[in-house]
Amino acid sequence: MAGSVGKIYSDALFELASEQNCTEAVFEELNGLKAVWKDNPELSKFLSSPIIGKGDKLSAVEKIFKGKVSDIVYNFICVITEKDRGNALSEIADAYKERWYNVSGIAEVTVTTSIPISTVLKDKLVKKLEKVYGRKIILAEKVDESIIGGIVISSKNTMLDGSVKTKLDTIQKQINGIIA
Repeated sequence: MAGSVGKIYSDALFELASEQNCTEAVFEELNGLKAVWKDNPELSKFLSSPIIGKGDKLSAVEKIFKGKVSDIVYNFICVITEKDRGNALSEIADAYKERWYNVSGIAEVTVTTSIPISTVLKDKLVKKLEKVYGRKIILAEKVDESIIGGIVISSKNTMLDGSVKTKLDTIQKQINGIIA
């Protein structure tokens, strides 16, 4: 199962953070670490390398992260380092985020339009989506000129496509069905 490593580690970290009442702080730190891993792919390779001894890896982790992140996150980095799972940090951070959003009543929604939407329209859309989802909405905006017009709203499990392109494609298929 592809997401099992991320889920297992994130669940353990989430439970520990819940016990210490710091789930949000850990969420924010993991997001920061995810960016560090992304910007420094050699760090992930170093921490996951079977050639480099665990002592050397843990020494490097201490020099890089000790005192710069919370104790819970520092200890977590040490655990994934000891288990040669440094390359799974992004997956772990994503799984943690999903769980934290679920517990916190947050939904991520992506809105795709052919042109950028105004702040006023964005605010109205967020309020409407919050009523529909019954959750706080974190809205990501994408501009895709190929949809011609209209709007595409997508979240983890749903997609609402009101784009002009999709409507034209549907009409084209109907016409082809009549002609064929």
